Amino acid sequence: MASYDETLKITTEILQKHVDGGRIIRPDDHIQSDLGLDSLGVMELVADIEDRFSITIPNDALSNMGTVEDIARALTKLA
Repeated sequence: MASYDETLKITTEILQKHVDGGRIIRPDDHIQSDLGLDSLGVMELVADIEDRFSITIPNDALSNMGTVEDIARALTKLA
């Protein structure tokens, strides 16, 4: 099981592929309003995260994932 810090690092690396330019991604960045992902971008991000961590993120958990930190915490619990 990956630690929160390791999960946050991996999540940030995955997000970097979905965000324009070399923007620095912080744990408190909101996926849509700060990082600019639209609904399609979020679904692509979820697919990449599910592939990387070999998990399925339940739909109800998605609604609670607004920030990078939220995603890392949820993945730590799901893994």
